[in-house]
Amino acid sequence: EIVEGVMQVVEERRWLHLQIMQSWATRLERLAPWATSPCGYPVHWALF
Repeated sequence: EIVEGVMQVVEERRWLHLQIMQSWATRLERLAPWATSPCGYPVHWALF
């Protein structure tokens, strides 16, 4: 039961992290389509 609980927490946190990443990515793309680093990588990938 302990292992299942831990796995569930990990899955929930992973899902939450993905939701945050997606919302930030869409927000940054909407607000700043020009926001790319000199290397060509989007800025929001450097933030995480």
